[in-house]
Amino acid sequence: MTAETPETPRICIALPFFSNLGYLESALRSLIEQTDRDWTAIVVDDASPELGAEDVVARLGDRRIRALRNESNLGLSGNFNRCLELAAAEAELVAVLHADDELEPGYVAAMRRAHISFPAATCVAPRVSVIGHSGESNRTLGDSVKQLMWPRTLPATFVGDQGLARLMHGLFFYHPAVSFRVELLPAPRFDERWRQVMDVDLYSRILLEGGSIVFVSDRVYRYRRHDATMTAQNSRSLVRLAEEVIVSREVSAAAQRKGWTHAASAARLRLTVRLHGLVQAASLVVRRPISLAWEAIRHAASR
Repeated sequence: MTAETPETPRICIALPFFSNLGYLESALRSLIEQTDRDWTAIVVDDASPELGAEDVVARLGDRRIRALRNESNLGLSGNFNRCLELAAAEAELVAVLHADDELEPGYVAAMRRAHISFPAATCVAPRVSVIGHSGESNRTLGDSVKQLMWPRTLPATFVGDQGLARLMHGLFFYHPAVSFRVELLPAPRFDERWRQVMDVDLYSRILLEGGSIVFVSDRVYRYRRHDATMTAQNSRSLVRLAEEVIVSREVSAAAQRKGWTHAASAARLRLTVRLHGLVQAASLVVRRPISLAWEAIRHAASR
């Protein structure tokens, strides 16, 4: 890249860290391998009991990457906000790279290019490849459904009632792959009420407050699925399903107040949330006490 100009915004990659130093090192190595080398990065250790994040950064020896440790544990949403706060102090564009994921070499270049092409976009979402514990391809049924829900023509911009309705039919893109123009984000950024659905909440508020989400065709992110992720844990405990029901109701009410009938209806219907609840119930019949299966059905059927 040439020297920075107003048309070439600075990019900072923030990595919230809590566990698995091996994944963290893989994530950082994928960042170092970027074809666009004009970036900075911050590893934000959320007072993890697994010490060593700063040592990983020091061992890699790249001056563009720094690490810091929170004095106390802020939790998932709190540390996401801390990441945005720190990264925004040095860049216009921020991506919150999950420390167990990886980037394709063209990620930074694709995100910068998209934000230059769409300067009014609040955020940009690329396509992803889904990998497993060891980096092998690992697409689930849910990933296949997400793939089918992507816009057929790209790039695509979601705005207003229709955009929010599409979003509430199902969150088909992958939150950690998204890059943000931080100055355009609503406040609060990530609502710390949530343990799982902070992404649905944020993207809904972006659209409700007049922002936009741009989707691009570049497949530049590797999203890792494994049993230790917070998403997997919250799915097993039904925290995810319960929060999906609550946030859908909140979005429906907010859309109704704006007269956005399509979005209000889609959020009220929450088809993919109901389907997820029924799938969860079926799996719990086999693996867990029947009471949890009934709870999943209750969430899926609630109005």
